[in-house]
Amino acid sequence: MTGIKAEAEATIKVSVEAMSWLKEDFDHEGWDKLVFEQEVSPGSSIMDLLQQLAKKYPRFDQKAFIDSKNDLLNYCAVVFNGTFLSSRQDLNTELEEGDNIKLTPGFYGG
Repeated sequence: MTGIKAEAEATIKVSVEAMSWLKEDFDHEGWDKLVFEQEVSPGSSIMDLLQQLAKKYPRFDQKAFIDSKNDLLNYCAVVFNGTFLSSRQDLNTELEEGDNIKLTPGFYGG
């Protein structure tokens, strides 16, 4: 019985970085970048992680999901283990222990 309970509570840890002014949406002030570990359930996707963060940080939720009509990529760029993600499909990538998610201000221009 204990093994079942321990298995149900299993989590993995990923690293989250919020760059530039985005860190304010995670209740962090100051000049330094914000880096923290976040626990997620095994099998969670990048989008699952971001939705978990949105529940914890209302300002992030407002800007990333509500204001941009649920298109997170209009709000910020998502970098997964050093690679910029360019489509919503990429956000379905399953997370593994030690993965790094970096959120940076969106890039616009021509």
